[in-house]
Amino acid sequence: MKKFIIKRLLISVVLLFFVSLIIYTIMRCMPTSYVEQQAMALATRPGSKSYSEWVAQLNAQYGLDSGVVQGYFKWASRAIRLDFGDSWYWNQPVLAKFSSVIWYSFTLGLVTFILQIIIAIPAGIAAARKQYSMTDYTVTVIALIGISLPSFFFATILKYVFSVKLGWLDLYGIVGRDFQNLSSFGKILDMAKHLILPTLTLTVVSVGGLMRYTRTNMLEVLNSDYIRTARAKGLSEKKVINHHAFRNTLIPIVTLLGGSLPGLFSGAMITETLFQIPGIGYTSYQCVIQGDIPFVMFYMVFLAVLILLGNLIADILYAVVDPRVRVN
Repeated sequence: MKKFIIKRLLISVVLLFFVSLIIYTIMRCMPTSYVEQQAMALATRPGSKSYSEWVAQLNAQYGLDSGVVQGYFKWASRAIRLDFGDSWYWNQPVLAKFSSVIWYSFTLGLVTFILQIIIAIPAGIAAARKQYSMTDYTVTVIALIGISLPSFFFATILKYVFSVKLGWLDLYGIVGRDFQNLSSFGKILDMAKHLILPTLTLTVVSVGGLMRYTRTNMLEVLNSDYIRTARAKGLSEKKVINHHAFRNTLIPIVTLLGGSLPGLFSGAMITETLFQIPGIGYTSYQCVIQGDIPFVMFYMVFLAVLILLGNLIADILYAVVDPRVRVN
């Protein structure tokens, strides 16, 4: 296992190098440029330099006057030291802005992740136990709706019903108007209230896939020879399901969930943008619109690291939960 982990880490470093180089090249070719926007704004001032002079000055100031390869290695040499520069749009260090918004996304992702497990796994098992019954058909329909439903469409419906028509929840934001006048516990409740609709949106659109996955694996396990043997020995159906089938069904599910754990930190760009939750997803969207290369570069590389880490976690968990698997 130790050799496997070291080998995978070395491969991940090589992959991260090429991925970050591709991302940097794409960032330098973005049609929206913060430098051009700033140069245009500065050139309109009375007695100012021309637009082309401002572009040249700002490119030199931000290190964009060199080639792509040379500029990438300059960026990489600082990134290795965890120096990702200053965000042009937010006018503060990238890591400082990241640390101030990541916990909104993590809270939203963690609550959604827990609800997804609580709802999807029992529902998938129930559907498999009662195959072709009303329960199975109901779970299948709900799962297909969740898989097919776009998050922006479902979020719009929720906002229209609960915010516009009923007036129970705010349309957007993470805090209310009277947030500063509330007690500490009241502030927590106010933020939790604003996270209800985003959490519901993410849960509904993500729970369907795990439902179907659990049902399929449970059906495969229930049709295995050892399950038929356990039933032939006279064991109760409850014991067969809970002590034999369920444990083996969890093996592929655990690896799937292990791979999705890093997603808790990646944010939900569409949902956060629709509800204007100041998480990492919404923040990165604003930076993309403004052409903020330092922050977008950090966010994209951060996502690449999460994906590589998720794959490694999934492989390790598969070997841990299933003793029959040996990593070579």
